[in-house]
Amino acid sequence: MKYLSGDFLSEYNRALKELQKEQKVVDDKWAKIISDLVEEEVERLEDTVPVTFEIGQKVLDSNGNIGTVESTQVVLNVHEDEDYHGKKHGPNKFFAIENEQDEEAVTCEGMLRMINVEFETSVIEKDWGYDTKTVSCYEDELEKLDD
Repeated sequence: MKYLSGDFLSEYNRALKELQKEQKVVDDKWAKIISDLVEEEVERLEDTVPVTFEIGQKVLDSNGNIGTVESTQVVLNVHEDEDYHGKKHGPNKFFAIENEQDEEAVTCEGMLRMINVEFETSVIEKDWGYDTKTVSCYEDELEKLDD
């Protein structure tokens, strides 16, 4: 190294590695606790959030594709998106839900139930051997079709 002493770099890197080890233990512990809390809330929401699309029902998506509802499930994601903002640690790994605006953001304005819809594939996808594909959609992306 050109400017920093070997002793400093050695101790600095040792301390940083120790911090990373300890941070992982803390992050893993709290991730489990939060995951358990979210799992309990999802179970409660499954019983209370209305099912607006029945399994087997024909629907039209916002692109004009006709599909069949395969299943629905409540999705509650409280994790910050690390793809946009980089690796998160500690409480920054999770969205804070301290007011109504935070709740609106986490629950996608109350659209908690995702609908899994089976669509016919495109010509290119069929060339690859796929006849159907399943897509997860929000309720506002679908419209019921009359049979």
